Amino acid sequence: MMKYEMTSRDRILAATRRQPVDHIPLGQLFHSTVLNTPADKQWHDQFERARVMKELGIDPTIDIWMPAPEAPPEIPVRRWTETDADGTKLLCAAYETPAGTLTAKVRCTESDWYDATHYRFMPRWDGNAHRDPDQYDRIDMMDDFFTRRYRVPLVKGPEDLDAFAYLLRAPTGGYRDLWIRNARKAKAIAQELGLATQARRVAIGDWFMWVCWIEDFCMQMVENPGYAERFYDIVQNYNRQILAMVLEVEPDIVQYRGWYDTPDYWGPKRLRTVLAPRIQELAAQAHAGGSLFCYLLTEGYTVYRNILADMNVDAFLGLEPLAARKSEDFAAIKAALGPRHCIWGGVNAPVTVGMGTDEEIDAAVRTAIETLGPTGLILNACMYLYDDDVSWDRFMLLIDAWRRNAA
Repeated sequence: MMKYEMTSRDRILAATRRQPVDHIPLGQLFHSTVLNTPADKQWHDQFERARVMKELGIDPTIDIWMPAPEAPPEIPVRRWTETDADGTKLLCAAYETPAGTLTAKVRCTESDWYDATHYRFMPRWDGNAHRDPDQYDRIDMMDDFFTRRYRVPLVKGPEDLDAFAYLLRAPTGGYRDLWIRNARKAKAIAQELGLATQARRVAIGDWFMWVCWIEDFCMQMVENPGYAERFYDIVQNYNRQILAMVLEVEPDIVQYRGWYDTPDYWGPKRLRTVLAPRIQELAAQAHAGGSLFCYLLTEGYTVYRNILADMNVDAFLGLEPLAARKSEDFAAIKAALGPRHCIWGGVNAPVTVGMGTDEEIDAAVRTAIETLGPTGLILNACMYLYDDDVSWDRFMLLIDAWRRNAA
């Protein structure tokens, strides 16, 4: 029988700190709605979703979404369209900084650019990530869809870094004030519901995916490491500013996004020398501000485990058994990380929960709890429940398996 002797917030924070809990929390994260959600369970924002999840007995968090990077108001921005050689529309923007003009040109791919799953780079404060209709035919400074669609990337090489530094500034004035007000509203709703808050998200390694050509930057990391170091120094300076602003609203947890901090791009050597010191700095800043620190990493735990074990991070989010070509070694990871770190994950979402049998889902939950728990485990079907990967009835099977195994 599942015991409920703690508030959801207290349970999540205790698990993150590797303290005793009344039961292992299911801290499921979501990217969007869930396919075939019953009419009486549907939601329009993250707060309605949190109420639904709380009624189901699981432990959602309220997201405090950080602002999307935008050019400072004093930087003139020109936008226009062109046509690529094959007839594809190019959406273009030029940022005229005191150190020179940065230009980006992005292919507006007909098959998916106007799809509803082309979300905003950062959701609004209420968690809604859908674009307004007029946002499709222009490009902002940041967009996940830029990856693999750049005709001309925003940052092409070392010659662009001085101008790039002018673009990365935390919000000021009315924009900053509005963000603070909305963040405090989100926190107040979380307090009313007894839920933990998670500020999302700072990033370091992922930036080369967003503003550079991937192959070029990977080559530069080998051939011109000074360029990569300065690139990430500029990003880190921006992170410090953003995190200082975020900590004013005192979130329970700050999330670092390392979606592409994986061995395929970085490897242990560069994780240790380029990323880890900067992540450690952000973790220290979060801790000094009274927040816990969570590192989202999609794969690479087995390869990276000895480096991760030395990091002053409270929780690692994203471990699941089908990642890294099914090579993640839960026992070895638990041995390395378990004494000091919470693990937030354990189950694969799209394959196991989305397509597995009842028995396979139950076995995955049981294995996660037996190998990664019970102390310092927050169960999550990784990475998120995303669009139609997992339907509502499959999600209920996950919850049933959790109830059977997590008491």
